[in-house]
Amino acid sequence: MRKKIDIFIKTAYARAYVRVKGQLTRDLNWIFASVAGAFLTMATYVYLYKSIGAPEEFAGIVLLGGFMTPYWLNVLWSVATQLYWEKEMGNLQLIILSPAPLSAFLLGLTIGGIVQTTIRSLLVLFVGIFVFKISFAVTNIWLVIFVFIVTLMALYGVGMIFSSLFLFYGRELWRMALLVQEPVTLASGFYFPVKFLGALGAGIVSLIPLALGLDALRQLLVKNFQFYFLSWKTEVLILIALGIIFGFLAIKMLNYIEIMAKKEGKLTLKWE
Repeated sequence: MRKKIDIFIKTAYARAYVRVKGQLTRDLNWIFASVAGAFLTMATYVYLYKSIGAPEEFAGIVLLGGFMTPYWLNVLWSVATQLYWEKEMGNLQLIILSPAPLSAFLLGLTIGGIVQTTIRSLLVLFVGIFVFKISFAVTNIWLVIFVFIVTLMALYGVGMIFSSLFLFYGRELWRMALLVQEPVTLASGFYFPVKFLGALGAGIVSLIPLALGLDALRQLLVKNFQFYFLSWKTEVLILIALGIIFGFLAIKMLNYIEIMAKKEGKLTLKWE
């Protein structure tokens, strides 16, 4: 048991190290391009709200949405697609046959992706605060960090589930991811409160961790924010439950992949 835990920790560390080291040594032009793209999208909504005379707190709502956007893109196009690309490059069979569990591999990828994405997200946040002169009401920074971490745990649990689906269905699900990227961004309330979707709509999109996480963070950070769907305490409890459920499902699916790959020698749902 101790040996398995040691292998798990070392695998997760090794996979996370690559992502973190790569980000720190990355060409600054790539960082600038990713930050500029996110900032311009965010600025579009800020100026739109200003042009129609929306309350000042909507600038803060948009800024937090812009801060969280890179995490959603990282989950969709990094964590979710990783096993598929490892298979395409011929590395997945080596990972499957090694004593390192897939869950440790994806956990390390997730940790590295969070660190990598946080650097870009913080740059977007600071640039937005500086340009639009937005201030937040931070009364308990540790509570904000806790809510943020709970949101990421649930969100990246979704990414680990998607990684198994991408591996099973390949390019079929790839097209589906392209199709749902923008609708999910819209439905999650990146640039407006999900309360405006109505009780039914907001209840449905609450299955997406970002929707609840953003709503909770806005309650804790945005001054005079009154357009919340549920109280942040209730949303945190739901996020914790979603994180446990998604994490459990992800581990089950990854274990299934390993068992079937070693038993059948194939990685597809359509066994021939």
